[in-house]
Amino acid sequence: MAELETGPVLPESASERFGDIVAVLGELTRVLSYEEDMSTTLQRILELTLRLIPGCHAASVTLLDDAGKPATAVATSDEIYRLDQEQYDLGDGPCLDAARRRSTNRCRLGEAEQNWPEFTATAKRMGLRSYLSAGLISEDGRPVGALNLSSRDDDGFDALDEAFIALFALPAAAVITGRDRYQRTAELAAQMEAALASRAVIDQAIGIIMAQSGCDAAEAFQRLRRSSNNQNVKLRDLAERIVTQVGGQAER
Repeated sequence: MAELETGPVLPESASERFGDIVAVLGELTRVLSYEEDMSTTLQRILELTLRLIPGCHAASVTLLDDAGKPATAVATSDEIYRLDQEQYDLGDGPCLDAARRRSTNRCRLGEAEQNWPEFTATAKRMGLRSYLSAGLISEDGRPVGALNLSSRDDDGFDALDEAFIALFALPAAAVITGRDRYQRTAELAAQMEAALASRAVIDQAIGIIMAQSGCDAAEAFQRLRRSSNNQNVKLRDLAERIVTQVGGQAER
């Protein structure tokens, strides 16, 4: 891997771009207030990344699942999806390295060739010449993924870009993990709501069977379950059919 520059003295252009990062970070803090799904949230993060780093010609967001398996969640083009996938297939590359080490990789692709020759060859064929990847880390220190930026210029990214993307990656990871928790909670709530609705319909069907046959609740449930198995129909669907039929007769 190309040796990364450390402890750089930021140039005067840092003050000129300081307003950019303040604006981008301000927008990032508002992303969680939007009622959007994870895909839209990640697209917003990608757009903010492109605003933050003007020399970037292509970008993507890599996420790691609970088992640590990587996948590209959003990217600026299908070509970049394929470039990321090559890293995943090889099991190594600048983005995976940044994600696993929870660090930032900035390198010219020519300098990185000895470490990632297959990846570098593919990137060069795409006209890319330099790469910048920042690891995404959760609040408890768990690797979440990486922000990946590519440039068609040999010196597409400088020390200031590296500092900015490293700073941006911290709240970006917090937004991603926050949205993930929200989405999982919402899905669980929807599942519980569906389960309660199913239970209510089944209870209504049991009551109808009891009224029609004069049996108790346990026997009514056993009859409903046997009918469900015999007809190869889900219990809830059969219960809903019984309730609907009785409701229709009552209306007539």
